[in-house]
Amino acid sequence: MSLAHAQLPSRSTAKPFSAEPCSDPSYPRSPTRCLWRLEVHAVNPPPCHARMSQPSGEGEVPPSAHGGGAARRLIGGVRAAAPPSLTMDYAGLAESAADKMGLYRRDADGWRSCRRTNEVAVSWRPSAEFAGNVYRAEGTVAARPQQVWECIKPVAGGLRTQWDQNVKDFEVVEAVSDAVSVCRTTTPSAFMKIISPREFVDVILMRQYEDGTMLSAATNVEHPLCPPQANFVRGYNYPCGCFCIPIPGEPDRTQLLSFFQTDLGGYLPQTVVDSFFPANIAGFYSNLTKAVKALKA
Repeated sequence: MSLAHAQLPSRSTAKPFSAEPCSDPSYPRSPTRCLWRLEVHAVNPPPCHARMSQPSGEGEVPPSAHGGGAARRLIGGVRAAAPPSLTMDYAGLAESAADKMGLYRRDADGWRSCRRTNEVAVSWRPSAEFAGNVYRAEGTVAARPQQVWECIKPVAGGLRTQWDQNVKDFEVVEAVSDAVSVCRTTTPSAFMKIISPREFVDVILMRQYEDGTMLSAATNVEHPLCPPQANFVRGYNYPCGCFCIPIPGEPDRTQLLSFFQTDLGGYLPQTVVDSFFPANIAGFYSNLTKAVKALKA
């Protein structure tokens, strides 16, 4: 369902909402989908941001529907305010993502197991950031923390694009500081090509703690140099990251604790999304284990 039309009636005629099949011939249609027009009636509605989308021929939201230009084009001819690209506090957002990684690491409540392999145990719980799940993955890698970090650190020209099947390209858009950067990541099609190529724009923080733990934390942002690209669906990473944690007394082993919290965007069935992430995370750990082994050789 797409939010296609909104109006503000007088107080005397206000009613919650009404919905009816959309009869506008300009809307795209497909044999398997019926578009509806939702009329929202409210008196003095609160300000809000809404992502508007319209179905594309392949059953996914076109990249432009998620915004990122000078102004977001909404169905019905309404335009939202321009995104705050030029005023975003990238360093502050990165610090906030790192803080949330610390909270997730300490909070053991509510996680439900969904997949276990020789390399990783994956669990999930509902996200407080968006209408999806946050996934926790924990495994031990037979390598020193610095070797694991070398494989996963988010830097231009790093090893990640060589071993991670989910990363097609990675580029630094803006170096905010020595520890913080805005980056764009693209991914290939996945899940038997049910999921088309994605792009993500994130602010990323890298940090090392006194005990030797290394953290990469990220969250989605907008940037004027990264408008949505025509061949990709824009996805959104909510606070996520990886901890490379030294294991006391075992210098050649590393605990890798990761949190994944991604809105893939598009128009994917929830069953596809719920099946994709646990398998994808298990594949990430399996491929990382192989990459570290090759690095040590």
